[in-house]
Amino acid sequence: MSSLHQARPGRLLATALSLAALAAASGCGAFETPASRPCAWLDRGSDGADGARRETAVLVDRSPSTRPGRTPSAHDRAPDWAATLLATRELAPSALEGGSLSAAGFDGTRATVDWRVDGAFVTPVKGDRRLRRDRWNGRRGCLEKRLRQLSAGAPGTGRTDVLGALAAADDQLGAGAGRRRIVVATDGLTNTGCADLRSAGFDGTAEIGAVVERCRRSGELPDLTGVEVSLVGIGRAARGKQPSSPQTAWLSTLWTRLCGATGASSCEVAATARIRGAGEDAGTAKTEPEVVFPAVSERSTGRVTRIVLPGSVLFATDRAELSRAARNTLDDAARRIRNLGPVSVAVSGHTDSRGTEQHGRRLSLARALTVRAALAERGVAVASARGYSDDQPRCTPEYRHGAPDYAAMACNRRVEITVTVHG
Repeated sequence: MSSLHQARPGRLLATALSLAALAAASGCGAFETPASRPCAWLDRGSDGADGARRETAVLVDRSPSTRPGRTPSAHDRAPDWAATLLATRELAPSALEGGSLSAAGFDGTRATVDWRVDGAFVTPVKGDRRLRRDRWNGRRGCLEKRLRQLSAGAPGTGRTDVLGALAAADDQLGAGAGRRRIVVATDGLTNTGCADLRSAGFDGTAEIGAVVERCRRSGELPDLTGVEVSLVGIGRAARGKQPSSPQTAWLSTLWTRLCGATGASSCEVAATARIRGAGEDAGTAKTEPEVVFPAVSERSTGRVTRIVLPGSVLFATDRAELSRAARNTLDDAARRIRNLGPVSVAVSGHTDSRGTEQHGRRLSLARALTVRAALAERGVAVASARGYSDDQPRCTPEYRHGAPDYAAMACNRRVEITVTVHG
């Protein structure tokens, strides 16, 4: 007789039960083996999630600023959100086990958040170390593929609303008793609502406090009490001029403060992001109102050329030590000055009207002297360095209807290099 007929019924039943258990441990159903549908676990909704020890919601910023334009150059770089998220400890395969996972792309409003992974329960993997590692690697590959699909999804609007996305994630998590986490990959460049940064100066804690207070009063801050929040990729946009180190620090501080104001149990904000070549993406036709970082400008009148360096490009708030990013800016400035063939060079420091006059003069002079020394190291002789405090504002008024205009204040915090050439 064949071996099938020789087998005992009890042995066949045991074999069937073993295969069913193996399929369940892999996260697949009895008729879906890991080989046939290895990523089916991402599409199982909330099956088994009632007993989840933790709930994790992942948000991917797909707004136009995070994506290259339709004709990216070979030098453009874009954030790789999938790789960035998978590098976080919250999304390690072992950390997700026994919990539920949701993932969505977002852009302009709370209503555009699109949950493509909707509360999928992540079954714990059983077996020896090698088997667990293989299964974890398989799940990581599945999650990476899904995150890349979310990143590549077309923006629904030409806006960015990070607070709206956080509110949608809170709705998705619900009020469960387990551990709740939100992980967001975003450049943080909100351009709508209370946290609209289109007129931000990116310099000074007073401006940060004003944004947080405005969001609190408007009711746009979600209630994230008890939720662990992580935001990664802050300041890492794919388009426009990139922020300096102090500007990135300002942006990170803003989101730390905004997150704290939601009542979250913890707030981790990081500016780091994995980068990929913009040529790897076909780009998007969507445009959006641009958040512009203050940048170096140049004006020429007759024999005089004035190079204006925003304070937020060179210095941290209320400091006179150059940031790391300032080195490249001053390298460019020194190169430009030498190309002009100067007869004389003068440096002047300027602050806004806040603080005492004595403090403003001391800080503006210290910054002017710092820039003078930096130019000297680059072979540019500076004849004079002066500090003017707020005596020579470029942008006025600094207060409108009693409220501070932080963009005007940021415009006035600057160092000017005046280059005089032969007639």
